[in-house]
Amino acid sequence: MSEKLSMRRIEKKNKHTAFERSRVRVGMLFLLPSALLCIVFIIVPLINVVVYSFHEWNGVSEDMLFVGFENYKQLPSTEGFWEMALATIIFAFGTTVMVIVLSFIVAMALDSKNRGRISRSVYRTMWFFPCILSGSVVGIIWRIMYNYNNGVLNSILRGVGLSPVNWLETYGLTNFAVILAAVWSMMGLCIVIFLAGLQSIPTELNEAAAIDGASNGQIRRHIVIPMMAPSITINVLTTSIAAFKMYELPWLVSGGLPGYSTRLLTQRIYFFAFNASNFGMGSALAVLLILIITVISLIQLVVLRKREDIY
Repeated sequence: MSEKLSMRRIEKKNKHTAFERSRVRVGMLFLLPSALLCIVFIIVPLINVVVYSFHEWNGVSEDMLFVGFENYKQLPSTEGFWEMALATIIFAFGTTVMVIVLSFIVAMALDSKNRGRISRSVYRTMWFFPCILSGSVVGIIWRIMYNYNNGVLNSILRGVGLSPVNWLETYGLTNFAVILAAVWSMMGLCIVIFLAGLQSIPTELNEAAAIDGASNGQIRRHIVIPMMAPSITINVLTTSIAAFKMYELPWLVSGGLPGYSTRLLTQRIYFFAFNASNFGMGSALAVLLILIITVISLIQLVVLRKREDIY
């Protein structure tokens, strides 16, 4: 009798193992198309960029001249490099801060239980709509709005008796104008993530704090914001990475003017590779930008994850 029971257990274990193996095989088959696309369009191009960065190549000829780290050494001495590096940092930092702060405020308002004349779903759709537009479309829209002669913003200023503003050719102001356009296009996704985080907070915590006499501000500061730490981490990382590698929207809004104050490193990569036919310099700058993004992202991840562990 005991032998029969042991045999049944062994057969059951083998069947379970076979089932698990089948699940693994099916899962790998489902992952295979995505893995192939990732290898072809991400891994291989990334390896090629690293290889090109050590060569002098015009992108057409079959011969590539190996120059080692010469391309990297020449980057700091190229025209406008440091101005563009500063413009990239200002753009990425300003966009990330404004997107996170404004998205959190809007998400708190959309999560409110107060009923208005318009459904909350309509408001959420309106805030998310800019995310479905391409960067080119958003850039063109905001460039038209910033037009000095007949733009919407200057028309409003003239309507209230104020002088028009040269949004696209004023140092400092143009940086803000470009950042504002990027913020408008990126807020929607962050709002959705913040809303998901807000709705995952147990209502019992807020109710208990309110019964104990806590004000709305205290509830938000000591309960809501700490419990939103994972959502803040996700939004900060994704927004900062997207801002560092953004290309078309800032270029279409300002064209990099005035001077190099709004010209980003991504735009310089395009110039080296496709305008100057210097794929080596363009690849070197691309690798440098990848390293910068990686280091900044890792620092953000470590700091923000520590904050999550505290709470």
